[in-house]
Amino acid sequence: RSQAFERGWNAFAANDTERRTGLQAAYITNNEHPLGSKDQLDFANGSEEYHAIHKQYHPKYRSILYERNYYDIFMFDLEGNLIYSVYKELDYATNFAVNGTGQWKNSGLGEAFEGALANPDVITVIDWKPYGPSSGALASFLSTGIKKHGELVGVFCTQLPPDARPKDAAEWLRTQKASISTQAADAVLPDAMEAFQQAWNSFAANDAQRQSGLQAAYVTNNEYPIGEKDGLDFANGSEEYHAVHKMYHPKYRSILYDQNYYDIFMFDLTGNLVYSVYKELDYATNFAIGGTGQWKDSGLGEAFEGALANPDVITVIDWKPYGPSNGALASFLSTGIKKNGILIGVFCTQMPPEARLTQVLDLSGVEKENKELLASVQKLLQRYTSHAMFSGIALAPVTVTFARSQIVTSQEIMKEVLFAILDVKRDYYLDELRKSERKFEDVDKGLVWGDAVSGLPALSNICTLHSMLKVGEELRDLQKNLKFLRDTQAIAVSRELLAELALGGKRLEHAAEDAAHFFRIDDGVDPAAEVAKHRSYTATEAADPELADVILAFKQGWDSFASTDAERLAGLQAAYITNNEHPLGSKDQLDFAPGSEEYHAIHKQYHPKYRGILYDRNYYDIFILDLEGNLI
Repeated sequence: RSQAFERGWNAFAANDTERRTGLQAAYITNNEHPLGSKDQLDFANGSEEYHAIHKQYHPKYRSILYERNYYDIFMFDLEGNLIYSVYKELDYATNFAVNGTGQWKNSGLGEAFEGALANPDVITVIDWKPYGPSSGALASFLSTGIKKHGELVGVFCTQLPPDARPKDAAEWLRTQKASISTQAADAVLPDAMEAFQQAWNSFAANDAQRQSGLQAAYVTNNEYPIGEKDGLDFANGSEEYHAVHKMYHPKYRSILYDQNYYDIFMFDLTGNLVYSVYKELDYATNFAIGGTGQWKDSGLGEAFEGALANPDVITVIDWKPYGPSNGALASFLSTGIKKNGILIGVFCTQMPPEARLTQVLDLSGVEKENKELLASVQKLLQRYTSHAMFSGIALAPVTVTFARSQIVTSQEIMKEVLFAILDVKRDYYLDELRKSERKFEDVDKGLVWGDAVSGLPALSNICTLHSMLKVGEELRDLQKNLKFLRDTQAIAVSRELLAELALGGKRLEHAAEDAAHFFRIDDGVDPAAEVAKHRSYTATEAADPELADVILAFKQGWDSFASTDAERLAGLQAAYITNNEHPLGSKDQLDFAPGSEEYHAIHKQYHPKYRGILYDRNYYDIFILDLEGNLI
């Protein structure tokens, strides 16, 4: 099938540019189905072989997409051309080779293609990150090689549906706490605990015999393979334990499946693990801190002791290696089991490995603090960039140099914050963050009050830059948030925030370049060469066959938005500036404003494309005007 599409692709036109233009016209522009439903077209009109191949295979892969709930399915040739996709978004028929010129080659899908090319016999997984062709939404991709007779012929890739994206750590923790609270409040749990306790006591004369006997019955002699021991409802034998296990095991196995737990445990008050669903090596051992159990000092041991000490709350044990789970990272939630107000045992769950988005600690307000940190760094940088144009010639060269260094330091702070939150060499980047913070503060004081050693004149009465450099409140906000980051051992941070931090770094680079321009620093760049380069860029964008459609669409959206230009101005500025929740300097992050007006749908369709071009070309802004001079 991949080879058929490749044959159809090659035969469609003389070169890749003509193939892209022709296929996008056939399956997107001239496709009568609305945006988001382009997959409904089984084949386009025309005598080209590609359409016959599309007619033959498209219904099959569209059905697979629906059945698997994929967001999209892709096929690439070995040169990186996206020769087939189900949904026909803006990436369709473009090139993703890392050394090519494709618009989306550096995206997650580009990484998926290159990953499968390098390792075609494994599944490459690309984590969630913003993806331009999907309106900038977070996207994750899985890819692998396509082989025929052992020879690599292409790459197959799927885009995961949005609902496959894991919840952020804080939300996951809230969900799991609610779940374990529900189980603890279940009237059956105290009866089950009492029954297992009684059966444990009657199984043998002492704990050592109980451990060896139950491990033999439910682990060693269990005919189910390792990892599936939970399939045994009860072991053979006349002991009361087996009857109790038969009664309650199906219920808690079902809860484990429904809640996607890794395991479920019940302890008696002396620390004996009297029941678990999966029957790993910890089953039937003792977890009391003062005992001799092999795993007493593990995370599960901490969970047991935590619930024993505070039975009315949910104890959360953070991720750490856990021996019985083959040393994999494990996190536990535990609480007391009570009957008639009396503590009779401990109930505990082990979270699944995929729940570990970041280290999970129950830290109130962590998410809010992180968002404030991001905002304060960006606000601080904005102080330098938004007023830099007023400095120019008025400032001494040494002052300009130091002011520009503050922009670079702001970028460094953002990078160090990001790596610290991601727990990548955390101690190293926290130490670097301290240095960057001190450097920023020292330079700021020197700029405002002057520094004889560096030859910096005080700005107090030189120019309007003084008010900008006395960052005051912004600097204090930044330092408060940086202190929180340093003092906190783990960060519960959402994927949305990580994506925002990553995009923030890109915006800081853009802002720094802009400020450098305004500061008129001679960075060795040949102005003529720069102009020639950007002339070429603009000519390329203007030659895009889609641009005329884009302009006509925005013109139609503009005209239909309101009855006069004054009303359009007021309404669109309110929608995309005043009511835009993104901070000043980041208004471009809004893909579309709410409302039924046609303009918003057009903005949603085209804005991600031109924002991507802006980032790639490092433009300051991109504009489209109608013939009456309206900036539409």
